[in-house]
Parts: sequence; C-alpha cells; structure tokens
Amino acid sequence: MIGAFRFELPALLLASAVAVLEARAKAPITYLGNQGAILSGGVATKELVYTSGTVPSINGTIPEGIEAQTATVINNIAKILEEAGTSWDLAIKTTVFLADMGDYAAMNEVYSSLLPNPKPARTTIQAGRLPGDFLVEIEAVVAMPHC
Repeated sequence: MIGAFRFELPALLLASAVAVLEARAKAPITYLGNQGAILSGGVATKELVYTSGTVPSINGTIPEGIEAQTATVINNIAKILEEAGTSWDLAIKTTVFLADMGDYAAMNEVYSSLLPNPKPARTTIQAGRLPGDFLVEIEAVVAMPHC
C-alpha cells in the first residue's frame, strides 16, 4: 500500500499542476498597450483595468511643462482604456506621482479639466525622481462597462 501511494502522489501532483496551468491559460486577463520587456501598458480583467504608471511620451518626444505633460499622460491612458473597451468615465482610482509638489496646482488644473465628473478617488505624491526625468506619472484603476 505504501509503495502504491508513492507512485500515485507524483501523478496527483502532476494533475494538480496541469489543472493550475490550464486555469491560468483560461484566465480572463488581457494585456494592453505596449508590452515591453518589463511591463505592459495595462491589464484588463472582466471587471477592472489597471494601467501601469503612464508617462508623458508621444512617439519618443516629451512635451515641456507640467500642463502639457499631464494632458499627454491623461490622453495616453485614455488610449489604453479605449483598447480595453472602457473610458475615464468609469475611473475608480488614480495615483499621481509628481517630480515636484510645487507643480500640484498646475497639474490639478489640467487633471480637473480633462477628467469627467465625478472624479475618481486620487492619491498624489511627490516621487524622489521619476524615470526619464518626467514631471508627472499617473496610474489608474478603471471599471469595465457591463453589457
């Protein structure tokens, strides 16, 4: 009996591992936007979209000033949300990273004018330094519309 158990255990483990891999393959996750070596622009499930921290780059160029960079980031996120089948109208939460908290008022003015009401919950923090020396980076959590 003990000998038979030893031979059945690996088969059970293998069956469990196969079941887990099959479940992952069927998982309702869609990777969005540019899919680079270290991140995707966003990830969508049937309920939510999570965007990566999005930066103000347009075809490799970076606009000058916090206002232009904030508008570019919001528009870049809008493209990811459109790809997922949702929009800023269903935004739940954003996190805004500023290189300098002195840019808060100018960023807030652009943010307020471009995002629909009601605004999502938001956290704004000053980062020590943003990649690429950007002035702003934003990430968002957005609901998927139900049909």
